[in-house]
Amino acid sequence: MKAKPKTVAGLPADKALALGERMYREGILPSGEPMQSVVSGDVPVAGTAFTCVSCHVRSGLGTFEGGVVTLPTNGTKLGRTRYRKYPNLSPEERKSLRVQTPAARPPYTDASLAHVLRTGLDPGGRELNPVMPRYDLKDPDMAILVHYLWSLSAQLSPGVDTTTLRVATVITDEVSAEDQEAMLVPMNNFVARHNAHASVFGTRMYMSIGGQEMRGAYRKLALSVWRLKGPSDTWASQLGAHLAKEPVFALLGGISYGDWKPIHTFCESRRLPCLFPITDFPVISDTDWYTQYFSKGYFQEGQAAARYLRGLEDPAPASRVLQIIQDGPEGRDLSAGFRETWQELGAGAVKEIRLGQGETVSLASLRTMLQQEKPTAVLLWTAAGTFDALDGLADEVDRPGVVIMSSRQLGTKLYALPEKARAFTWITYPYRDPKDEPAVSRYANSLLAGLSRHKPETRISTRTYALLQLFQAGLIEMDRNVYRDNLLDRLGMQRDHILPDFLRLSFGPGQRYASKGCYLMQLSPGPEPKLVRKSEWVVH
Repeated sequence: MKAKPKTVAGLPADKALALGERMYREGILPSGEPMQSVVSGDVPVAGTAFTCVSCHVRSGLGTFEGGVVTLPTNGTKLGRTRYRKYPNLSPEERKSLRVQTPAARPPYTDASLAHVLRTGLDPGGRELNPVMPRYDLKDPDMAILVHYLWSLSAQLSPGVDTTTLRVATVITDEVSAEDQEAMLVPMNNFVARHNAHASVFGTRMYMSIGGQEMRGAYRKLALSVWRLKGPSDTWASQLGAHLAKEPVFALLGGISYGDWKPIHTFCESRRLPCLFPITDFPVISDTDWYTQYFSKGYFQEGQAAARYLRGLEDPAPASRVLQIIQDGPEGRDLSAGFRETWQELGAGAVKEIRLGQGETVSLASLRTMLQQEKPTAVLLWTAAGTFDALDGLADEVDRPGVVIMSSRQLGTKLYALPEKARAFTWITYPYRDPKDEPAVSRYANSLLAGLSRHKPETRISTRTYALLQLFQAGLIEMDRNVYRDNLLDRLGMQRDHILPDFLRLSFGPGQRYASKGCYLMQLSPGPEPKLVRKSEWVVH
């Protein structure tokens, strides 16, 4: 590995590294000006519009898209001879296996790396694809960018060595023993199954050169359980102590009934991937990188309600909207998702009534609210305690045409919605149509051996199964390039997945919420009602 200099272009090496990272990710020079480049021979492009990271991705391991191969630009790959055949074998393995294949190019040096960035000609004299920008950089700026490239994914991330990849999962202390077991049993079964795969490495297939290359990407998994206790403002210090004692490559899943923000913030600060925690309260952010969520939780249901109302053919139901919001994080996120999306859609202001802590909605209080505001649509972000009021409202001649409630907020009490209220009450439902779910969720049973009680309605075991399938796919795609950012890069480039609970999990570079929609449902008549889909998949 290339020795680390103390200074670069007259700057301390750490400061140069940060400036180089900004050049690579944002296309901004140390001066604050945009980098300048040309593509396709003579087309000028600002670095801010065509950044290095947009093709070579965050880890520098490159991509394959639209028939164009983007080669790795990370320190390890740049410092080695590149081969087209068996490219992942180490120099020591090539020697011991006596692999003799022609080299595609020799290793880069500082000078040849600067040359290829300016001219597009690699050390072997081969011209790179014309879409690769050619950068007009002054020597100090070039030195800073080259310094960053040598450091990029140059050594394995913390929590991994040549034999083992260590992960952890986080459990906060209010989570019931039953719910903990629902997550931990599938995880432990998955780790045991993965580690048993090492027993096949003595077979003939793995003794070939190609098999040896595949085998070199495999590592056993070690899973730790990090339990957080006490107030959430102490979680960061507890996580720091766990990480210092047991450095891990990533956090898998995790479960909390409360806000995930303290854990999210810790992972951002430590650049620690956190994959698909089981939480209804994710952090909503367009810029954060290190936590991948199944969805936006309650916020996403609010978004779907806004899009659904806005898309009704008859605009009258959406002309005057009232949100009645129960005190608590559920109402906070549901109302915020609706409000922000409603305003983005140009639908104007939303009237809101916030209930105090412990305050309930009676028929009399609901009548008063409706008489004062005269809404044509009501977002009732409250729990099932409002059902009696809805039952009485059904007989009112001037009641709103549309009432919307949240299935996640109502939980299993959803099916107790009074029959008279079902015709005008819509339910946001962020999961697959219930009639289609058993055919998909049955696959999760393969990891449930030893679970004392399976409760499908909590979706804990099935979501854990889904996150493990996604993690396994990421491991395969990483190959030997076991870097934290590369794991997230590979997840971002995966195809859509059909897995339990959510209709579809879809990905893209930088996307952090895999399920992007919600249904609007109603309950059927009768003593044993079922959810009936009333909308297509409403995508946020």
